[in-house]
Amino acid sequence: METVELIEVYVYEVTRRLPENNREDIALELQSTIEDMLPESYSEEELMEVLKKLGDPAKLAAKYRDTPSYLIGPRVYDAYVEVMKLAVPWAILIAILVQIVDSVLSFSVDEPLIPAITGTMGMLIGSVVEVLIQVFFWITLTFFLIDRYAGSSDNLSEMMGGQKWNPLSLKNVQIIPKKKIIKRSEVVFGIFWSVIGLLFYFNADRFIGVYRQMDGEGLRMVMPVFDNPVLLSYWPIVVVISALQIGVLLYKFKEKLWTRKLAVTNAVMHVLSILVLVYIASNPALINEAVGPYMVDLLEIDYTSFDNFINWAKWTVIISIVVAVAIEVFDSFRKANMRI
Repeated sequence: METVELIEVYVYEVTRRLPENNREDIALELQSTIEDMLPESYSEEELMEVLKKLGDPAKLAAKYRDTPSYLIGPRVYDAYVEVMKLAVPWAILIAILVQIVDSVLSFSVDEPLIPAITGTMGMLIGSVVEVLIQVFFWITLTFFLIDRYAGSSDNLSEMMGGQKWNPLSLKNVQIIPKKKIIKRSEVVFGIFWSVIGLLFYFNADRFIGVYRQMDGEGLRMVMPVFDNPVLLSYWPIVVVISALQIGVLLYKFKEKLWTRKLAVTNAVMHVLSILVLVYIASNPALINEAVGPYMVDLLEIDYTSFDNFINWAKWTVIISIVVAVAIEVFDSFRKANMRI
């Protein structure tokens, strides 16, 4: 690695730990400082000595922060933030899923819809707040105790699974474009929607239906939209596709950035999902046969108009999903092809 690249990597290692709005200014300042500390024609050894004087990028980044970390010291602050970033999304996901599963399983079709939704939303907010408080408290307490009682800085680095920082380690660092990185939130909420989709698939007859305002009782389901035995006859393939979706999301979590192999895997999974969706939607027996006469009588239209509307709605949804997936797949290949 060239000496100029080593300077860029060191600056990157410092600034990536800082708020985005400060990174550019601090990068220019730090690069200027390094150049001022070096002679006009310098060797790699001289650069290494300068970088040693500046020290561990994590500790230097802590000095640049606007607000010092008094509760959690600089030597464990980066690890603390990483653990928090990892734990919080998963904790929120589990809290929301547990609450939604409980609400779905306890919901009765005789229960008014709007009060049930608002009640669930209230419980969701309460659960998330409680979980966040617990996660924040226990992780902060753990790192506070580590920081205060774990001994010297070098011993602490080893205990946290790392090594004492050395400028030579910069040669193994890659500057990764921000857009190439896969956000943890993208994976977590992708798993969330996969599980929720599966949950509502198995409970479609209790939630997906024709709703009407009852006198003084709010919205209630009159009848389910789908013929439940027909819909559930596809459960093995739906479960397999959902498992594949979650598998690809976990693969994204492991890889952390877009690669060509991951983009291809993601595209294949999306194509399979769309084929399954089209296959299921093409079954004319999928719609509850009682829905047609009820809607024709309610809207005062003929059967042909109703059938045309159902087909239009069905294919509009499918085409919209195909377009959205095509955009997402194209974007994933674009990110995968970005040069590091």
